[in-house]
Amino acid sequence: MSYPVLERITKPEELRKLSLADLLILVESLRSFIQTETSEKEGHIKSSLGVVELSIALHYHFNTPEDILIWDVGHQAYAHKVLTERKRDFATNRKQGGIAGFTKRSESKYDPFGSGHSSASISALAGFIKAAQLSHLQRKHIAVIGDGALTGGQAFEALNFLGEEQSDCLIVFNDNQSSIDPNIGALQARDSYRAWSEALGFQYHSTESGNNLESLLGALNHLSEIKGPLFWHVRTQKGLGYKAKNTAKTKTQKPSFQSTFGTWALAALAENPKLVVLSPAMLAGANLSAAKAKFPDRVIDVGIAEQHVVTMAAGLAAAGMKPLVHLYSTFAQRAIDQIIHDVALQSLGVTFVLDRAGYVGEDGPTHHGVFDQSLLMDIPNIRLGAPSGGRALMEMLDWAMSQSEGPVFLRYPKDSFDPEMDKLWRSYRPHWWHQSAKKVFISYGKIAEVVQSAAVQSGCGHLHIPIARPFPKGDVLEQLKNVEHLILVDENPSAGSVHHNIAELIATGELELNYQHITLAAEFMEHAGRSEQLKTAGLSLDHLLSLSQNSGDE
Repeated sequence: MSYPVLERITKPEELRKLSLADLLILVESLRSFIQTETSEKEGHIKSSLGVVELSIALHYHFNTPEDILIWDVGHQAYAHKVLTERKRDFATNRKQGGIAGFTKRSESKYDPFGSGHSSASISALAGFIKAAQLSHLQRKHIAVIGDGALTGGQAFEALNFLGEEQSDCLIVFNDNQSSIDPNIGALQARDSYRAWSEALGFQYHSTESGNNLESLLGALNHLSEIKGPLFWHVRTQKGLGYKAKNTAKTKTQKPSFQSTFGTWALAALAENPKLVVLSPAMLAGANLSAAKAKFPDRVIDVGIAEQHVVTMAAGLAAAGMKPLVHLYSTFAQRAIDQIIHDVALQSLGVTFVLDRAGYVGEDGPTHHGVFDQSLLMDIPNIRLGAPSGGRALMEMLDWAMSQSEGPVFLRYPKDSFDPEMDKLWRSYRPHWWHQSAKKVFISYGKIAEVVQSAAVQSGCGHLHIPIARPFPKGDVLEQLKNVEHLILVDENPSAGSVHHNIAELIATGELELNYQHITLAAEFMEHAGRSEQLKTAGLSLDHLLSLSQNSGDE
C-alpha cells in the first residue's frame, strides 16, 4: 500500500520541512498506516488514531527530542512512534523481539520517559523541569495526558506542584471523553477544567477542533508566546477513521475467567442487595458492562483511582455492605498502603478480584501481574487464593462473599480455561488431580491445567493447592507423607509463592523428599504472546515433562 508523504518521513526533523499541504496529506497517510499495521493485533489502536493530528503538530512545532515530550498513557503514542524513526519496525509492535506498545526509554531517544500505567506523565515532567533548571538547560517541556488519565490522583498532585512552581511548561489534555470506559468525575461531568486548572495556577487555553491540524498549529504558535504553566484543553475524537474488523468467529471459543466473573457478578448482584462492585476504570475489561447496565447504583466506576477505590470499599464494609473490588493485578500495586492500613489492619470484609494476574502477553512488563502476591503474602488478616478454572472461580467467589471479617484476594490471568478441568476441582483444600505416591507435581492457580497434562503424560502425581494464605500446612504434610520427589509449579516469583512454605517444611525436617520448584525469575519479561512468555519462563508442558523424566535419577 502506498502512503503519500509518510514514505518520505522517518524523523521529526524531516517533518518540519513539509508544507501545510503535505502535512494534511500526511495526516491521512499516517492514520491509514497505523490501522493497517495493527490490523492483526490487539491493543489500544483507537487511542492513537484520535491523536494523529496532535502528534504531527507537536513534533512539527517543538524541537524533539531536545524538547521533552512525554505521553500519558503510552498507548496514545503509535503516531509518535511512527514519526520518530520507528516506521520501519512498526509492524513488530507488541510482537516478541519487536517494539513495545507503550513508550520506552531504551527503545528511542524520543521516549524520554516510559509510560505504561496512567497519570504519571506530569510528575515525570516536573522532574525534567527541575533537572533543566539545575543544569541551566534551555528546552521546552510538554506532557500529553488523556484517555482517562486525568482522573488519576497522581496527576492532580503533580499539577498542584507545578502550579506553585510557575515554571514554563505545557500540559496538553487530550479530552476524548473516554478511557476504556467513558470518563467519570465532576471535572468531566461539569466541564469545569478551566476553573480547576486556573485555581491550580495554570493559564487555560482550549481548542475545540483537536482533529484539525491547522487549528492545532495556530494554537501552538499562540501558546509559544506565553510564559508560565499552560493547560491546553484539546478535544479530539477517539478512533477517528477507525475501520471495524470482521469479528466473526470461525470456531467455538473457550470460556475465560473474565466472562465467568461477569456472569457470576450479574447473578450475585441480583441475589445479594448488599453487594457493591467497584472498579477503577476497568468495567469493560472485567466483563462488568452488563452488570453496570442492570445495577447502575451498585456497580461503580471510580476512574483511575486505585487508592480511592480500596478505601471507599473499606468504608462500605465498615458500614455493613459487601464490597467487591475488581483490580488489574499490575494496578493493585498502587494501593498497597490502603490494602494494608485501611482494609487488613481493620480486618474488614472486602473481596478483591485481581485480574490479569501472571503474564499478560503483548502489553509487556508494565502490565504483567507478577508482583501482587509477593506484596500481599505476609500481610496479616488476609486470605489469598487462585482459582484454576471457572467452577473454582465461582465457588471461591461465593465463599468470599460468605466471609464477614478480613479481606479475601482471588487472582486469575487474562486467559481462557478448559471446562473439562472443572471436573477435577474438589474444594478449597489441597486435593489430588492425579494420584501417584512417589513423584508429584504441586500446582497453584491456572497453571494447574498444564501441570495436569504433564502429570498424566509422565505418570506423576498432581496435588493442586487453591489457597496460598493461610498456607494449608496440615493438609500438605498429610498428602505428601509418602512422596519421594516433589516439583512445585507456580506462575509467581519465588518470594510470592508457596515455595517458601514447602522449603520451610523441608528445612525443619517435617517433609523429607527431593524438591524442585519452577517459579518466575526476578526479571522483567518483555512483551510477547502469553504462551511464549510461559515457555521462556519454563512453564511449558515440554519443560515440565523433561523435568519429570530427569528428576527420577536424582
